[in-house]
Amino acid sequence: MNYAFSQVEPISPDRPDQTESPYVVPLNSFQFEAGVVYEKTVRDGSTTNNFSYPSVLFRYGLFNNLELRMEIENVKETTEENGQSLSKTGFNPVSLGFKINAAEEKGLRPAIGFVVNFSLPNFASKDFKNDFVGTSINLALANSITDKFSAGYNLGASWDGNTPEPTFFYSLSLSHELLERVSGFVEVYGFMPEKTRADHRFDFGLSVLALNNLALDASAGLRLTDNAPDFFINGGFSFRLPK
Repeated sequence: MNYAFSQVEPISPDRPDQTESPYVVPLNSFQFEAGVVYEKTVRDGSTTNNFSYPSVLFRYGLFNNLELRMEIENVKETTEENGQSLSKTGFNPVSLGFKINAAEEKGLRPAIGFVVNFSLPNFASKDFKNDFVGTSINLALANSITDKFSAGYNLGASWDGNTPEPTFFYSLSLSHELLERVSGFVEVYGFMPEKTRADHRFDFGLSVLALNNLALDASAGLRLTDNAPDFFINGGFSFRLPK
C-alpha cells in the first residue's frame, strides 16, 4: 500500500494486502513489518483455527533498485472434530529472498518489480518442515490512476518444497487515500494448484501513517470459493530506519 501525501518519502509497506508492490525500500534503509493473523475454516464437521503470531518481514535496501528480504512466521494450527482437538505450534520455514524494481511507472506502462523467495526446510520446526527448498517467483506491477487512487497486481508461481507441481497465484488490489494519513484497499486474490481446485478470496483494510516511518494497519478477508478459509482478520505495523 502506497501513500502520496508527504513531501518526504513516507514508509511504503508490503502489508496488509496480499499484493506485493514493485517498489523497494530506500538504499541502506532497514524496514520491519510485523502482524498477527487469525484464520478460521469450517469443513465437514471439523473446525480449523490458524494463528500467525507474529509474521515478521525484514527488508533491507542493498541498492537503489534491489532489496534483501527475510520472513519468519510462528504459527499455531488447531483442528477440532468429534469433540477432539489436535494442535501443533512452531515456525514455518524461514524465507530468504530479494526484490528488484525493474522499471518505474511511465505513462500507461506500470511500475515493474520481481520478487523471488526461497523457503529453507532446515530452518523450521519439525511439524512444518519442507522436504526440499521451496521457491516463489512473483511479477509485481502497479499503476497510479490518480494522485489518490492506485492499482497493484501480481502474477506468479510457487513450489512448496513437498511436491513438484507449482501453485500459480494472482492478486489485484485497489488502494485509495481516504484521509490525509489514512488509506484503504479492496483486493481479490487466489491460488491455482496444478492438480487441485483453485482457491479464491477477497479482503479489505485500512492503513494509517502514524509517522513518516511508522504505519499501522488492519484488514479482514472472506472466501469466494468454498475450499478457501471462511474468514481471517489481520493487524500489524511497519517501521523503517533511518526515517
